[in-house]
Amino acid sequence: MTENTLSQTKMSPLACEYLSNQLNDSNNQVYRRQGITAKGLDIAKSAVGFGKCKKNAIKTIQDFKDGKIDFQSADQYIKDYKYTQRDGSEIIFDTLTGAASFGIYSVSQKLIKFISPLIGENKVAKLITKNAKIPGIALAVLTGAITKPLLRFFDRIYLKRKEKRDNRTFGKDLLTGSINGAMAPVAMLKGAMLGVPLVLGENAIQRYLVVKSDDKKSIKDFINKQKDNIGLKAIGGCLLAYKAHKLDKSLKSWDKAISQALENVKNLKPFEKVETDSDFMELAKQAMGMVEPKFMEEIMSSGKTIEEKMNLIEAKNIFLPKFLQTIPENMLNMLSSFDGMEVMGIKLGNISDLATIVTRFKSNCPQSRTVEEAQQFISKTFGNKYTIIKDKALGVGTVAETFLAKDNTTGQEVVLKFLKKGMSLEKIENDRNVFIQALKAANKDNPEKSNFLVRKANSLFDAWAQEVDLSKEMEATQILGQNARNYNAVRAIEVKDNIYVMEKAPGVQFNDFIDDMMKRGKKISEQDMFKLMINYFQVFFEQLLSVPKKGMKVMHADPHPGNVFIDISNKRKPFTFIDTGNVLRYSPEEAIANALNHIDYLIGNTGGIAKALLRNASLPEGMTMEQAIKIVEKGLNERVYNGHSDIISGNFFENINNVGLKIMSENSIIPNQNNTNLLKAEVTYFSNLTCLKDIQKIIDTSGGHIKDVEAKQQMRILLDEIKHSLINSAINNKKATAKEIKQRVQFIDENKERFYSTIFSLVQSVK
Repeated sequence: MTENTLSQTKMSPLACEYLSNQLNDSNNQVYRRQGITAKGLDIAKSAVGFGKCKKNAIKTIQDFKDGKIDFQSADQYIKDYKYTQRDGSEIIFDTLTGAASFGIYSVSQKLIKFISPLIGENKVAKLITKNAKIPGIALAVLTGAITKPLLRFFDRIYLKRKEKRDNRTFGKDLLTGSINGAMAPVAMLKGAMLGVPLVLGENAIQRYLVVKSDDKKSIKDFINKQKDNIGLKAIGGCLLAYKAHKLDKSLKSWDKAISQALENVKNLKPFEKVETDSDFMELAKQAMGMVEPKFMEEIMSSGKTIEEKMNLIEAKNIFLPKFLQTIPENMLNMLSSFDGMEVMGIKLGNISDLATIVTRFKSNCPQSRTVEEAQQFISKTFGNKYTIIKDKALGVGTVAETFLAKDNTTGQEVVLKFLKKGMSLEKIENDRNVFIQALKAANKDNPEKSNFLVRKANSLFDAWAQEVDLSKEMEATQILGQNARNYNAVRAIEVKDNIYVMEKAPGVQFNDFIDDMMKRGKKISEQDMFKLMINYFQVFFEQLLSVPKKGMKVMHADPHPGNVFIDISNKRKPFTFIDTGNVLRYSPEEAIANALNHIDYLIGNTGGIAKALLRNASLPEGMTMEQAIKIVEKGLNERVYNGHSDIISGNFFENINNVGLKIMSENSIIPNQNNTNLLKAEVTYFSNLTCLKDIQKIIDTSGGHIKDVEAKQQMRILLDEIKHSLINSAINNKKATAKEIKQRVQFIDENKERFYSTIFSLVQSVK
């Protein structure tokens, strides 16, 4: 027998039982006072059978009972078990605290790298760059000082009050957590090869200094005790080394990207802009077969009035007036050069008539009913409730017409809207069939192209078919008004038998604003005019980018000047929308995607631009959406976002969209009609500014000039609207918002050079 065994055999059974109970009490006390972290370690060690744990402590006590070891050895094992469990918890807390602090330090350094080039070469930028580590270290120390005490609090949250009181460590946790935070920049030394060993060494010294004196007989004894948690130390060291090396590599890549981007923008050249045929223009070229020479002669003859010619065009096919509405104003002045020419055997008459027809179709189509006929039509549904009070229609479009009337029950002026005589869903479907047959006849030798054009035509006619249900317009008007912040939507009253009743919009149509002011001899101050233009851009960006607090997003899809009223007496909301028969509806998720999509243009995210342009697009047979996105993305990278192009010139949203649409057309991809309407609405908002081209005539200053809403002011309004949309979306739809933001952040991190080239191009343009 060994000496230990002999000494054990000499012990009385009573003494042996007493000492065994004492060991069990110590072991249970160690386990009971452990926090959640230590208990988790205990379970893990017990499962693998490695290291000091409760399971092995129980076995050690049993060995003492069996006489295999003496009391001192068993008692020392339990003390070592107590220490290694505490030490293991400290390693985990220190690692997590260090990782959190390093994460904050990492974010601060990346953020400084990100913003310093954007604020130029001024003193502030130089000061930030020179002292970049100071705010990072301060944040890391604060993070460490908060994180470790919090970890300890949650670790011991289930312990009894006495056990918590006997194990108070808040002061030590505050100190050691702060030290862990302060070591964040040290970890990066020599790409983490030198830094991480230094951090681990400091951490070991730190634990030695704060450990209780009865747990460390000597440095040698302390080092021997570290062996039990060697695996934890290795994992913690690897985690810190990985994060430090990754940050070091990332910061170097930011420096490289910034330098290359600055080199790129030294000699920027505008990218090649493209003119894309609208869906209308492309289809019109292909459907000339339905426009017979005799019809053209009637339109071009001088023997018919403008009104008669417009009626002929409307009766022929709904496509024709809708197409004429899309012809840009700047093309109308060119028409006079065709006076008297002979085209396709048809002698053109007074071309100026055609220019007038185009202009009138945009906001003043021919009236289909006399006032008497309109009153009879209204009385059939409402009896004597409404009486028309004007001798002509208030407004006429291609689908419906409106009349100003008096509500005899209240005395208030109202507007009644109903379909034009002869307009119905059946007419639209008949027009669709005739138009598609003309397309097929014109392309009978090219089935693939014929199919492509038919799909385009159907998307247009589908949208027009929605306009004949005025109850939907009333619903859209109500939603538009509920969510508006910077504008008004005319208030809906009722709809019955497809007659829609609404309040009269205040003010005058935007395109009549200047003439109306001059007729009434009114003037506007330069300051008020500038505020009016600012408000217009607020309305513009709210329409495009806003995200409602709840429910669907509704956007006016046809904001031409005739559908926008202006009332300068209303300083806060001078603009009012009417005619919401053609609207775009978006879910909250789609609305936030639309808002952030405009950020993609500013950061060079061509993948995001491509996805937006291709949303619900009609693809040629055999092409997947992933393939389509890659095609458009590649084209935009080559033609626009190549690092050397000045993208910010004119309406750059429109210019870039045109390139994307051109790429889509070249690959037989048809954009979704909602997307087409969205892009058209965006262009219309800019073109509406031509209504103010003669603004100097009503400015109340001698020789004064209207102050322009500069590009940087427009950008500020745009970013303010995006911020508002993000707040709404984050409050009501955190998941979708986080997903959209994450995609942009990820793009910037993976495409730093393109991002900075785009940003630097923007900064140069707005200076």
